[in-house]
Amino acid sequence: MKLTLFGATGEAGIMLIDKALAAGHDVTAYARNPSKLAGKSSILRIVSGELSNAAAITKAIEGQDAVVSLLGPKPGAKGRPLGAGMSVIANAMQATGVRRLIATSTPSSPDPADRSALSFRLAVRLIRALQPDGYADIVASAEVVRSSQLDWTLVRLPMLTSKDGSAPPAVGYVGSPGLRLFWLSRNVLADFVLSQLNDRTWLCKAPLISNQK
Repeated sequence: MKLTLFGATGEAGIMLIDKALAAGHDVTAYARNPSKLAGKSSILRIVSGELSNAAAITKAIEGQDAVVSLLGPKPGAKGRPLGAGMSVIANAMQATGVRRLIATSTPSSPDPADRSALSFRLAVRLIRALQPDGYADIVASAEVVRSSQLDWTLVRLPMLTSKDGSAPPAVGYVGSPGLRLFWLSRNVLADFVLSQLNDRTWLCKAPLISNQK
C-alpha cells in the first residue's frame, strides 16, 4: 500500500516507518526537517514542508492509498496550528480522492461512547488547566477529522512510552475495562496503526487504545 505519514520524525514516526517498510508498504514522509530522516532517504520518499503549505501537502498525498497522522501539539505553541494543519491535510485528501485517514489524538477529545471514569476526567482537567492551548489544539484537530467526509479512524492515546510491548493493545473507549491511562508503547501504537490500513472495524470511530494490563 502507498501511504503518506505526517509526524514522521518523532520516535513513534520513525518506528512506524521501519515497520511499514518491512511490511512492504511504499512510504512517503512529510517533514518540516527532512534531515532527521537522512539515514532513510534511499528507501523513503520525503516531501519537505510546513503544515501550512497546501501545495507541498497535496504533492505528498496525491496518488496514495492512505494517510497516517501522528501529529501532536508542540509544547509552548500558541493558537491552533495542529487543527489548521489537519484542515490542510483533509482538504488535500478530498481534492486528490484519497479517502483513508488514520490520525492520532488523546482522550482530551471526547467521544459519545466514552463512559464516566474519574481518572480520565481528572487527567483531562489537569491538561486543560496546565496546557490550555495544547488542549484546544487537540480538540480542534480531532473535530476536523470527525467532520470530514473521509474514511477516518481517530486513534486516541494515553501517554506513550518506549517500554517494549508485543501483545495487541486493549481497545475500547474511556471507562472500558482493561484500558490503562498512562501506558501505551510506541511499538504497539505502530502495529495498531498499520493494522488499520485494511481493517474497517474502527471506521469513523475514535477508539482509545493502551497496553494491556
